[in-house]
Amino acid sequence: MVGEEFSIQPVHLIDGDAAALRVMVRDLEKLTREITRRRNQLQQIAAATFPEFKTFFRDSTAGSAARALLAHFPTPQTLAQANTDEVAEVLHSARAHSHAKRAAELQDLARSSAGALMLSHHQWRQGWIIRQLDALEEARAELLDQIRQVLAKHPYARIIESLPVKSPVWTATLIAAIGDIQRFQDHRQFKRYLGWTPEIARSGSSVDKSKLARGGVRIARGALGQMALILLTPNVRNTPFREDYRRMVARHVRPATAMGHLAGKLSTVLYGMLRTMTAYDEAKHRREMGLPPLVHDTQATEPPLEIEMDLVDDVDLPDELDNAGLVARESV
Repeated sequence: MVGEEFSIQPVHLIDGDAAALRVMVRDLEKLTREITRRRNQLQQIAAATFPEFKTFFRDSTAGSAARALLAHFPTPQTLAQANTDEVAEVLHSARAHSHAKRAAELQDLARSSAGALMLSHHQWRQGWIIRQLDALEEARAELLDQIRQVLAKHPYARIIESLPVKSPVWTATLIAAIGDIQRFQDHRQFKRYLGWTPEIARSGSSVDKSKLARGGVRIARGALGQMALILLTPNVRNTPFREDYRRMVARHVRPATAMGHLAGKLSTVLYGMLRTMTAYDEAKHRREMGLPPLVHDTQATEPPLEIEMDLVDDVDLPDELDNAGLVARESV
């Protein structure tokens, strides 16, 4: 029927906790955005005043250990003049034990730094950003604890978190967006609502190309996209999702397009799980996708891998994926 895709009814939340979860997810998104902004600002200051800092803290110059060090020794000059044991103690207190063993190396970098001279206002601004980050991260940790308490009582949580990868952020986001699974007529409507369905672009009577539809709930679309990206990382065991991705790439499907299909498959599988209130069954999934069974059955029973919050923060959907052309087909 024409216009059927717009027939979704307003969200019917299961209970008051689910309504609160929607507010929590919005607040979490705002906090995360502010944390990212402050981290970027701190990294910019370090890049200008102590560029060698990045060679010591390779992951991030705005992490907790780097911030602890900058709070105690705000300039390369104060760091170079400090007692090496004192520098090591600050790093130990921030649980950067491997870095603490290299405290003397860091001081050598500070002595020969090619960074710009740090003015008093720059020092104040750096300290202010560090204090802001500490407060924001503490607030986010408290909010995540509240979210976990709500998830512990929600019937959808255990279903969603039975997938090969999980995060309380993704679980809360999906529950907040979905509401009641019974309001969706089928997996196509559900997939469209979550934002991972193809859209055919037409010119006159000819089909030009297919692309990812612009509709759907933005935060749920982002959560599924992050899950899809994480499923392909080396630290996650092999799954039917990864095998199907490789199968598509082997058929010369563009990686970004294959990634879009992977996210779409996640939404389709999730719909079936929530509709029947059954946990993810990898053996069944493999059969339905025409994949060979696992050689070692223990792989299918491995517990889902919980993704750390910092890694979730770092996963950004590339523009190429967000605008990926998708083959217009439905798949299990």
